[in-house]
Amino acid sequence: MLVRKIITAVNGFIFSTATFPALAFSLAVSVGEAPAKIPVNSTVTVHKSLSVIAGKSHVYFQHGKMLSRIEHTYDPYCYFSMKRPRAEMKSPTSILPATFTVKKQFRRKEQSAQRGIRVASSISIGVGVGSNWWLARAEWGPQNLNHYLRFAPSDQPQVTALVCGVYADAQERTTPSFEEMAEALGTFATIQKAD
Repeated sequence: MLVRKIITAVNGFIFSTATFPALAFSLAVSVGEAPAKIPVNSTVTVHKSLSVIAGKSHVYFQHGKMLSRIEHTYDPYCYFSMKRPRAEMKSPTSILPATFTVKKQFRRKEQSAQRGIRVASSISIGVGVGSNWWLARAEWGPQNLNHYLRFAPSDQPQVTALVCGVYADAQERTTPSFEEMAEALGTFATIQKAD
């Protein structure tokens, strides 16, 4: 009897989320500021030389400061991403002042690495029918909600993208707004939207 009640509850949950995904999506997106809309052919201008320490391929920004890593876990951040061959990783490098053109933009939710088992933020439900098993896995809790601005080829081909994001629950907010991106970058770089 208990097993039947559990299966009925699981089926009801699956049916409700499958039937009303638009409602669930609209609830998730409606909280927080509007995500940035940065069209293709927008530009990102680096105003100062940016130092990238040895062993790293990113330079981070939060609250207008340049950092080697994110300092405030739940605050919006940005970073310039670079492709650095392994041989070059042994020494520091710089991103020189330049203007980069955005050729592609997209948003991505990225689960951070987990240590151990986090029961409250990860639930797996298995339902067996004959010899076939169906497994539903739901990830809740904070994720890196990133907005990628991929760059067109430039005179600094190792600089590939500006990524701005926030570590938050996707049910509570979206990727950073344009204003949050500008605040994270400070005077080091600016984003100019294309018309």
